[in-house]
Amino acid sequence: MVPLPRLGMGTAPIGNLYRAVSDAQARATLEAAWDAGIRYFDTAPHYGFGLAERRLGAMLAERDTSGSALLSTKVGRLLAPTRAQGERHGFVDADPFEPVFDYSADAIRRSFEESCRRIGRDRIDLLLAHDLGHVTHGAAHEAHLRAFLDSGYGAMRDLRDAGAVRAIGIGVNEVAICETLLDHVELDVILLAGRYTLLDRSADRLLDRCAAQGVRLIVGGPYNSGILARDLTGPLRFDYAAPSAAVLDRARALADICAGFGASLPAAALQFPLRHPQVACVIPGLVGADQVADTVQRLAKPLPEALWPALDAALRPTAFQAGAPALLQDDARLILLHPQDNVLICVRPIEAGDILPASGGTIPAREGIAIGHKLARTSLAAGDKVIKYGAPIGSMTADAAAGDWVHMHNMKSDYISSHTRSTLEAKP
Repeated sequence: MVPLPRLGMGTAPIGNLYRAVSDAQARATLEAAWDAGIRYFDTAPHYGFGLAERRLGAMLAERDTSGSALLSTKVGRLLAPTRAQGERHGFVDADPFEPVFDYSADAIRRSFEESCRRIGRDRIDLLLAHDLGHVTHGAAHEAHLRAFLDSGYGAMRDLRDAGAVRAIGIGVNEVAICETLLDHVELDVILLAGRYTLLDRSADRLLDRCAAQGVRLIVGGPYNSGILARDLTGPLRFDYAAPSAAVLDRARALADICAGFGASLPAAALQFPLRHPQVACVIPGLVGADQVADTVQRLAKPLPEALWPALDAALRPTAFQAGAPALLQDDARLILLHPQDNVLICVRPIEAGDILPASGGTIPAREGIAIGHKLARTSLAAGDKVIKYGAPIGSMTADAAAGDWVHMHNMKSDYISSHTRSTLEAKP
């Protein structure tokens, strides 16, 4: 078992996420983290298209000659040379490569080898399959998932068995893909970004399942792309985009409650995930020595125990509409992929009791729905085909009313059911 510290550093910001960061500033950030005692660094080829890995490797070559640092990097994208410049995929003035999704065994091995060269190590502690999931890939999701299940996962397991990596898992920001993969493959760890935070609790049930299956969770994005990282003024981001009015209202309510207890919103946001026993580590993305110092102080700051139930209460739907469930806008949390579909896809967390638009009217959500999962648009009976993209993707094994969560426990997928753990282990 790989020992995980409570605090690590995410390196996407020093890969020039959203803004250019000089080599000097990136190095100063990494030096400050090292001097503060941070020994776990999470990176990925996607972060600046190799830039974050190179910068991390340069620091480690000088400061970590004994190889004591704990490192995680990711697979699932290969880097192809490009002449494109400027901002690409959110990264500004990054290295001259274009990321190309590929979850096949050959690509996994090649990506791992290239990351080792950039970082300057011959082994990696944690190797994570990066950004699987329907919300990320849309129509290409099934093909990427098939490639991973058919060969990519086996390649990761082979690397672990050979001692090239110590543990394997996934690094994602969708709860649904975690549930799917836990049904069919063994994972040592899940790095989940933005889904178990002070503002977004959509991974609640996933944590219970991780505890039952012995899978540890690393929480990335504890500030939900920055909205919880400082006071709520100036340009803000939530899940890599401008926050909706509803999200901003909730963040303000949380900030007001923190202020009433003499606590800061960022400190509460950083400490919240670690209160769950299944969360081993939290890894905010950092850039600048000042952010490193703030992070260490926030984690060490004692907060009153009474703060936490008050923050929990603020996220209940009734907190925003005196006794009435929150009304969701047509494009806020659900998307309809095809007019003939009998399920909707959740793209924002849904709480039990939320009123959802469907079939020209509204339906109540009967339970919380995780991002990427399906919601019954109409009543479904056992044996009914589940229609997505205008085509059947499986059949119901139990009845579901409009507003119910349609997932692996009440639906059989002809594709997924053919990729069991035993099937994977039988492959050469």
